Amino acid sequence: MRIAIDFDDTIVKTSDKIKEYLNKYNISEFNNLREQYDFYKNNFDDITNELELFDDVIDVLNKLSINNELYLITARNNYYSKNIKDLTIKYIKDNKLPFKEIYFECYEVGKAIKCEELKIDIFIDDYFINCLEVSKKGINTLLFKKEYENLKTVNSWQEILEYLEG
Repeated sequence: MRIAIDFDDTIVKTSDKIKEYLNKYNISEFNNLREQYDFYKNNFDDITNELELFDDVIDVLNKLSINNELYLITARNNYYSKNIKDLTIKYIKDNKLPFKEIYFECYEVGKAIKCEELKIDIFIDDYFINCLEVSKKGINTLLFKKEYENLKTVNSWQEILEYLEG
């Protein structure tokens, strides 16, 4: 089976780390897009280096990689940092995440197209629009830690493993 997985807020707790940084700098909201851009430009490398994995993700990915091909499909790009792709690859290698290949700069429709190109059987993402776009291609999706009508929701990596092994 070929499984495609999103990175931010699916494998790692990106939103939690961003909130931590916003609190660190006492930012409750951005006044404009420039302020938001500057915040991410100044902090996204550090945020990436400090990301925490969701519970059980390494064990589950290792089990799944035995009989399946795992692909990382992410919207991450070098908009805020010229190093983000390299930092993401380093993070994946440092944590020994068993991905066959990594694809960057895949946005909503782009993820669906990439999944179709790779003949993906299962797609896992935290963003319902990504799951909807991929499901339009006839690919099974698992929506991670969110609820949306007509999408299969999973709330942990153990639940993902049980679903895929079941």
